Order: sequence, then structure tokens, then C-alpha cells
Amino acid sequence: MRIATFLPHVGVFGGVRRFLELGNEWVARGHEVTLYHPEGSAPGWLAYHGRVAPLTAAAGEESDVALCADPHTYGSFRGHRSDKHVYYCVIEGDAGLERAFADPAVTLAANSGALRARLASRSGRAVLDGVGGIRTAVFRPNAAKRAATPLRVLVNGRRSRPKKGTDLVLRALAGLVGKVPPFEVVLFDSVDVHNRQDPRDGAPLPPNARFVIGPTQDELLALYQSSHVFVAAERKAGWCNTALEGLATGCAVVCTRSGTRDFAVHEKNALVSWRHPFFLRRAIKRVLTDDALRERLSAAGPASAEPWAWPVLAEKLLRQF
Repeated sequence: MRIATFLPHVGVFGGVRRFLELGNEWVARGHEVTLYHPEGSAPGWLAYHGRVAPLTAAAGEESDVALCADPHTYGSFRGHRSDKHVYYCVIEGDAGLERAFADPAVTLAANSGALRARLASRSGRAVLDGVGGIRTAVFRPNAAKRAATPLRVLVNGRRSRPKKGTDLVLRALAGLVGKVPPFEVVLFDSVDVHNRQDPRDGAPLPPNARFVIGPTQDELLALYQSSHVFVAAERKAGWCNTALEGLATGCAVVCTRSGTRDFAVHEKNALVSWRHPFFLRRAIKRVLTDDALRERLSAAGPASAEPWAWPVLAEKLLRQF
């Protein structure tokens, strides 16, 4: 099968990772995959085994299936000759959705169960099951890296997008200093042309917090594996990659429902909280003070991540294509 994918760039973003990981899975199965984006350069942060081409080349080429997930490349996506055009919605409030809804020749797909149901209700059309996404062969526990003390809380530090909830989590954590066993907070983010805001500027950091900027994929994995707790407080998310990565690596996860409903089960493999510092603080306090709870959630996470692995999703999408 010839598969074409369209992206606005290949920077360090979850939506970009989705197309890179799926492209690698399809290439490994013998399919021809081309990634079109404006610069046409290979991504520098994650190995990609498909063909990469500039966006302008798409008009002169053909495929069996074309996938797009953003409004910026929608015109090139629809101008590309393909037997099947799929708009893969990966976030609530996607600015490209209205064009996809108005185009009956475009098939819809979604990356979470909640988003899939919402799109089906709004469009009155069937929506492909594109739910999932985690490389469990990489994101896995390493007990040797998870020291007994101090306790470490890991947080996505992308403050340029308020919906990530980073400052909400920091407010929740600040209220715990001195009321729970000693802990440190580590936040991670990347600063580049696609995310220019330095998250350290004006960050309301508690005294026990620090940022790691621009970690490599190996360094990011080591952060997950050495952390005891991962906290996500997203809103209007499609699929919360970071929360699932936390589960897969054995962190005790505290999260909101946004982007996690498919895999986070309250009290089973995570604590699911309301999106407010008071409730987040209460949940985080529980996992920092209750060793048995923290260890139980940590142990349940990796197995619960397996059904959402990229190979499973790649096969599921191929069947639907």
C-alpha cells in the first residue's frame, strides 16, 4: 500500500510523533510511506524510516491512502491524488475539522474514544478507530533508576500551551511542600522554532523544582524511569501521550480525564482528578504519602499500556483502510 501523510512540521510534538511512529510501523510491514511537510527534511529527534518530501511534491504524486491531521496542510492533502483521504483528528477544537465535515469525500478518524464519539455525533458519519499510541518496547520500567529517595514528580513543562495545565500542577505541588515526604519536581520541554517560549520564564516553581530543556529521547525515557509520580492536568486533549508514557514506565499517574479516558482507570492504574489545584493536590498527596498505593499504581501501569502500542494501532488502521 502507498500511504501519504501530511504534517506542518516535524518538531517535537505529540501529533508529529503519531505520524512518525505509525509511518515506521507501516514501513516495517512492507508498505511505502511518504511524509510531506513544508521543508521536506527528515526529523532530527526521532528516527524515521519512510520517505520524506517537501509539501509541494504532493500535487504531482499519488497514493492509496492519504492522512492529514492539521489545517495548515489541508489544501495540499486534498490536492494530492489518492484513493482515500482520511482526516485524522488528534485534538479537540481542531481548526481543520469544519473543512473535513463539509467534504463528504473525506473519511474521518480520531485518536481517542471520546473524540471519536464526538466527531460521529457532529458529522453523522462513521469515524475510523485511530485510538492508541505508545512505544511500549521503549517506554518500560527500569527499577534500578527509580531510587527510593527523594521522591520525584515528573511534569510536562510546556507552559506555552495553557491547556497542558503545567501551572495548575505547579500550584498544586507548591501547597504540598513540608506536608509530605521530601520530593523534587522535574519538568521537561523543548524550545525550538515551533515552540519558542522558554517555559522557565516566569514559571511559578516551588523551591524543589527544576526544568530539563530539550531532552533527547533517551534522556526523556530516563526521566520517566527515575520518577515515582507523573502528573498531567490537560484539557481539550485528544490523546495524552505523556500520561500513557508515565503509565508504561511505572510511574504512579495522577491525571485529568482529558485525553486519558481510554486507558486511565481511577484507583486501578491511576488517580483521575478534577482539573483544579485543590483536587490535584489532594490526589498527589495521596500517592506521595501512601507507599502501598503508589506501588500498586506503579505495578498496574505497564500492562495497562500494552493494548495501546503503536504496532496494535498500525494494524488496526490498516484493516480499516
